[in-house]
Parts: sequence; C-alpha cells; structure tokens
Amino acid sequence: MKHVKHRYVYHNVTAFLASVVLTWALWEAHILQDSIARIDGYGYMSIFAIGMAFVSSFTVVPASAALVLIGGQLNIFVAAVVAGAGATIGDYFIFRFVRDGLTEDLKQLFRGVGRFRAAHMFRSRYFSMITPVIGAIIVASPLPDELGVGLLGLSRMGERMFLWISFVLNSLGILVLLAVTH
Repeated sequence: MKHVKHRYVYHNVTAFLASVVLTWALWEAHILQDSIARIDGYGYMSIFAIGMAFVSSFTVVPASAALVLIGGQLNIFVAAVVAGAGATIGDYFIFRFVRDGLTEDLKQLFRGVGRFRAAHMFRSRYFSMITPVIGAIIVASPLPDELGVGLLGLSRMGERMFLWISFVLNSLGILVLLAVTH
C-alpha cells in the first residue's frame, strides 16, 4: 500500500492573512504605533530596514503601515529609493534561498488544480514570455514579493538583471504607496 503524504501548499496565503489579523490587533492595542515611534528617529535608516520587511508575506502589512507613517514625514522620493534598496535586498534573499522551494510549491499547486501537464506548460514559449511580466507586476505591487520573485526566478533571469528590476519596481511601488497615502 502506497503511503500518500499530503502537503499544505497555501502557507503564503495563510501567513499573509495572519499578518493582516496580527497587524490589526497590534494597531488596536497601540503597540504598532509605539514601535513605529521608536524607530521614527532613525529617518532613512529605518526606512531602509522597513523596505527589507516590505517583501515578505508575514511582514508586508506592518511594513506598509510603517512606511506610510514614517515615509510621510520624509521626502517621499528619497524614502521610496531608500526603501526600494532595502526591498531589493529582501527580494535577493528570497531569490537566492526560496526560489527552488517556491517553484516546487507552484508545481504542487498546479498538480492539485487539474490533471494537465504542468511540465509542458512551464516549457511553453508563452509561459516563458508572460512569467517575467506577471512576476514584475507582483513585485511592483504592495503584495508580498515571494510569488513574483519566484516567477522571475522561473524565467532564468540573471542575478544582476533581477537586482535592477527589483530595485526599480519596488521603488516605484513604494513611491506610489507613499504618494497615494499622502
């Protein structure tokens, strides 16, 4: 008898939803505001660190709140570039260490969605053209970057190109967030 091992593949969605609930609870208890007030005095250095936290499923919500609160007191263009640099470093860690694991999660997810040949889809010309575009949109958005970085990694993009794309997209996404909220 074959032993079937079930694997939970929605850990990123669960982590994101947990971070929303946790951020709301910390906000209501005024813990988040107190923490942000403590790091506020460090200016752009704190924005850089917050940018690093901006890319993860679990920290994107509190990092967004911190960016809005602290970034509004600084020059939003400089804050976006500094936070974008921090986010690029965060994305690079994801690119280097999570890329293969996320690829396996995607394959598992596609196996669960339907009985089609995921391997064939991954090798198709259309998939290879659209994957970097979808990945770039996700990285530029205020959504967690893991999926976007994984899609960019699937495109076999070089590290140098990835770093530039990540920096530009994260900086623009953070600039839009700061501009819209102020």
